[in-house]
Amino acid sequence: MATRRKVKFSLKYKISILIFSLVIITMTIVFIYSIKTNIDIQRREIKKSAKQVSDTLSALRLVTSWKSKDVNWAVYEKYMEILNRLDNNIMLMAIKDETGEIKASSINIEMLKKDFKNIKIDEDTKKLTKRLVDEKIPHVLRVKLDLKIKGEQLSQIIIKFSKKNYEKKMFVTVLNMSILTIFLLVAGFFCAWFLAKFITNNFNIIAAGMRKVAEGNLDVAVEVKANDEVGVLADDFNRMIVELKEKVRIKDAFDTVAEGLKEMDDLKKAYKILTYQEMTDKITKGYTPSLKGEEYKTNFVYIDITSFSKFSFELLSEEMKELIEKFAEKISLTALEYQGAVLKITDNFILLSFGYPFIHQDDMKRALISTIEIRKELVQSVKSKLTLGYKIEDFSVNFILINGIIIKNFIEKKTMAVYNSIIDYLNFASKYGAKKQYATDVYTIKEIVAGTQNLANYERVDTIALSDGSSFELFKLKGVKF
Repeated sequence: MATRRKVKFSLKYKISILIFSLVIITMTIVFIYSIKTNIDIQRREIKKSAKQVSDTLSALRLVTSWKSKDVNWAVYEKYMEILNRLDNNIMLMAIKDETGEIKASSINIEMLKKDFKNIKIDEDTKKLTKRLVDEKIPHVLRVKLDLKIKGEQLSQIIIKFSKKNYEKKMFVTVLNMSILTIFLLVAGFFCAWFLAKFITNNFNIIAAGMRKVAEGNLDVAVEVKANDEVGVLADDFNRMIVELKEKVRIKDAFDTVAEGLKEMDDLKKAYKILTYQEMTDKITKGYTPSLKGEEYKTNFVYIDITSFSKFSFELLSEEMKELIEKFAEKISLTALEYQGAVLKITDNFILLSFGYPFIHQDDMKRALISTIEIRKELVQSVKSKLTLGYKIEDFSVNFILINGIIIKNFIEKKTMAVYNSIIDYLNFASKYGAKKQYATDVYTIKEIVAGTQNLANYERVDTIALSDGSSFELFKLKGVKF
């Protein structure tokens, strides 16, 4: 017996980790994307501001002299002070001429005192300007642009932007994103945990049911309230238990019959075991025959096995023995499945009854369906043997469905007369008709045809006369509708 393995890492933890990991990855991507987007926006804003300053000062050059020595740089300084006040992020603006000399500048002293306390503010503005232009200052972005008029470069402007305000905005953004990320991670963790618990709980219910079945308890039904694949799995499990219980019931019933079949030496011993008393006492255990009167209308299925009786069981091929044994098993199982009875076994026929001793409203249909199934099993067995190249002796097994009456456990004389007339007719036809390696057909009478025409198609064969002067029509099964 296989040992039950222990759970080392629960499916609940695996699902939780998977979902939580997806949340972490998603939030990381969103976080990085948001930071990158804000940085890009900051850079675009600074470049845009620098370009506006450059364009403004370039336009100012149009109303002043184009020659450096004639330029009134004080005007430029005045404009730069105004631009400084319009953009609080500008720390310094300085214009260099063609020789690299600083001609005009504007410094945001208030910003230096507030945000850059480590910078020493000299009284000499020119020295301070030159130092601020040349030094690399932390948290400051340096932008250098050309002042051009009609494509001609006149001078250069150097603008230094303070990144402190942008960094504050970035810090607020990062803080908000961090809080949101932590919140989503906590929410994602609990959602993942409860989702995993919900899924694994349903699996645990089904697993518990499986353990009970493994212990031999078939009175199990799992209840899973889920409209997903787990719910479908639970329904399939419950359906499997129902089918398994039915198969166990059939197997137990057949095992009772099989105990006698184990000791058979030949086919006749097997026939003697499958008697009416054996079938009613063992196969149909738990059913009670009708007790109304002594005359019963029923539907008979005669299985003509005359061709078997001419064989000596000891001399049969192994293929033929196996075929006959499976055929006998199929008959008993089918009679049990459709709640019929094996009334009699002789050297010439096996007689099934549907309607006595167990009565149903649709016994005629049960008789036809069981006959079709038995015949189908026989045909498939023979064809499989022939396909594999085995030798099958010539034989014919015909099925005859008629309705009749049982009086005091004896079949009415007229019913037997109808059966014997059909057998005589078929024997005469097979003697003078075309020879086949094997033949198996279903024959019936008009009453059966009328009662089962919604299940099968029939063709009329002939009219057969009885010794008392009456006659009946014989039909042959042509095909089924199910």
